Amino acid sequence: MNKKIIMSIIAIVLVVAIGAIAVGCNKGAPKIEVADSADVINKVLDTYAEDKKFASMGGDMETPVDGKAGLMKLTDTETINYMLHTNDDLVAQTDEIASFVHAMNANTFTSGSFKLKDAATADTFCTSLKDSVLATQWMCGFPEKIVIFNVNGGDYVVYAIGNGEAVDYFKTQLTTVMGESAVLVTEEAVA
Repeated sequence: MNKKIIMSIIAIVLVVAIGAIAVGCNKGAPKIEVADSADVINKVLDTYAEDKKFASMGGDMETPVDGKAGLMKLTDTETINYMLHTNDDLVAQTDEIASFVHAMNANTFTSGSFKLKDAATADTFCTSLKDSVLATQWMCGFPEKIVIFNVNGGDYVVYAIGNGEAVDYFKTQLTTVMGESAVLVTEEAVA
């Protein structure tokens, strides 16, 4: 065989193998033990350097948590949808939801963690979440970037939106803490 044909075959095999790995996402990756949806975000926040921390809160209006992520009441879909830019259909697919937001301006940084009822729906949940967040009519400034992660094989979906530098730092810390169990599904500018 000629060298060009052999090189072409090798290139095709590599592309197919890499594609198969990407499609498999994190299904075979070890899961990181977490207590709940808030714990996923709080494990990340625990690694923040002092100069990266900001005034923040989590949870909902009835049970706010200062400086950490907190669980939200699933029955209060209005608050969840307002704070995390979701919709009733997304909330209905979850067993738990946690929030973590910048205390002065949620457009600077907002993160949500969703424990899914069915891990097999993670891909469609991520797509619907992205569409819902990006459909928001922003006031008082605009977030610059969004990232969405599938965590623990689809058990959790975690997203962050806001200032590009803050979102990038969250992304770096999340992938450090969660390792291979965190798969980046979406990363794009918000414009």
